[in-house]
Amino acid sequence: MHNAAPPDAQTVALLGHDLRATLSEVIGGLRLIEPDLLPPAPRGHLARTQAASEALALLLEQALALLTQTPLHPSALPVALHTEHLLHSLRLRWTARAAEKGLAFHLHANGLPAQLPFDPAGLERILANLLNNALHYADAGTITCILQITASHHMQITVQDQGKGFAPATLARLYACDNHDKTSAEKPGSGMGLHIVWQIVTQMGGQISAANHAAGGAEVVVLLPLPQMPTAPPPAVIPAKTGTLQGRRVLIADDSETGRLLMVQYLASQGAQVTEAADGLQVLKHLGQARFDALLIDIEMPHTSGLEVIRHIRSQPGALAQLPILAVTAYQMRANKAAIRSAGADGLLCKPVLDASTLCDALLQVLQRKPGQEPSPAQIEPAQFQDLLDMAGPKMAAELLDHLQKDLRAAERGLLAAAQGPDWLEVRRQTHVMIALAGTAGANLLHQLAQSMNALAHQPVPDAEALQRLLPQTLEQLDMLIHFIDQKISPPPISNPSPRDPA
Repeated sequence: MHNAAPPDAQTVALLGHDLRATLSEVIGGLRLIEPDLLPPAPRGHLARTQAASEALALLLEQALALLTQTPLHPSALPVALHTEHLLHSLRLRWTARAAEKGLAFHLHANGLPAQLPFDPAGLERILANLLNNALHYADAGTITCILQITASHHMQITVQDQGKGFAPATLARLYACDNHDKTSAEKPGSGMGLHIVWQIVTQMGGQISAANHAAGGAEVVVLLPLPQMPTAPPPAVIPAKTGTLQGRRVLIADDSETGRLLMVQYLASQGAQVTEAADGLQVLKHLGQARFDALLIDIEMPHTSGLEVIRHIRSQPGALAQLPILAVTAYQMRANKAAIRSAGADGLLCKPVLDASTLCDALLQVLQRKPGQEPSPAQIEPAQFQDLLDMAGPKMAAELLDHLQKDLRAAERGLLAAAQGPDWLEVRRQTHVMIALAGTAGANLLHQLAQSMNALAHQPVPDAEALQRLLPQTLEQLDMLIHFIDQKISPPPISNPSPRDPA
């Protein structure tokens, strides 16, 4: 029996586009249902499903990033998790889940900041596995979840149940995949839930412990080191406030009626005046009849694609060519993003869009960008890069670019994998390669970041939190250098109706 070959990254990425687009429809459709028109029981089920669909979106992004070996772009990740949203989601989902088994669910939050500096997908997986485990093995009583900040600057997650507790013989090997989780189980469990939690917590530099209460029931405690939150948001991030888009005329283009309706609701709540278009031809018609302050446009649309519309706008004389454009798309591949940026989009927002704040923040950034200003440019010395090509000569330049590109991509994958442990020896190896490549290419900021990470990896006791603070900016600069070289190897074509083949 022959094993099937694993799908290539391109196939997985295109599947990811379709998954994101479909999930965006699901989330949008759920949000468009008016809860007040429903009886209490269906209203609760709707709220729970909404919360679960948003959690699914986070898990989908993490899974696709792993499958394609593509780092999640820093701009696509929230800088912090809003505590109020997290607590609301937990109550919606787990109160209903517990009630289905005749149990009560109590959630307590003590001294939490307004924002939590954790990966939302990682925190979601920890909480979901702990609470699922408690529900599975508790026959009666209450499931209690306590979130608090300790004096040692840790986030403590405590999940308690009133079941029969853990079998004493299994506590010593609780986090192995083949353990028998609870004495209350009629059939031995696989232990996968606690093994997943242990794996995530360990990667985050935290600790996990489990014990039985004398009065009955089990308790699992997770301690996560609390990273330092930035004292101020990055300059480019503008928090959305009610009415910040007051009076702005915004044109929205999306062939999904659900997607359009949801974005209309989001923007109208911020005071914007919104006009809708179902395809690229309607966009061009509206632009010929009225003036708009911004365009939000999907990429894959019938008749005329989003890329064609963006290129057409940028080719026009006068003020229309300077129209702020935000592309809203389910495409995530680097090549797709490069094609969208090259066409002339001022910003890019990935589907599904989970809330009004995310959409309005992205639109505000586009509106406040000066005409012709490139977003987050990589610090590359063009003259030094050209000197490199001149030294290689016309015959060898293409081969040099190809080798440079392959080495950079390999270093990107290697660094991302090494940072998960972290594997400090591998961090040293990959950053050593990056130092040489960035210095040769004239990528000054990337060169400095790689040096900092390399020096960190050489310390007697390297700081894992410092590595995670340096990693996003390093990957961003590395991604931009790769895109810069992509353009040198294969300049963007004049016409390209679909981002499925951006090169």
